[in-house]
Amino acid sequence: MKGLAREFLWFFITLILSLPLAVVFLWFMGFTPETINLEDRERTYIWGLYILGYIVSFIAIYIMRFTAMAIRTLTNPEPQPEEEEA
Repeated sequence: MKGLAREFLWFFITLILSLPLAVVFLWFMGFTPETINLEDRERTYIWGLYILGYIVSFIAIYIMRFTAMAIRTLTNPEPQPEEEEA
């Protein structure tokens, strides 16, 4: 049950972190309000790019999280079984 609660928490953290990362995605594409003047049709395309950036950010956060979990699992030493006393 503890693992399910942790995954649920990570899901919401990822949803929240993806919002600003989607804006950074648009900034890397060169779409900032200061640099361009957009028509209504172009704003629709920008909204689609924002949603794409949000999805890409969400997936990227989960990939990084699973990679970190795999590295942590591989670097932890295996517990040695205790020898039974006779």
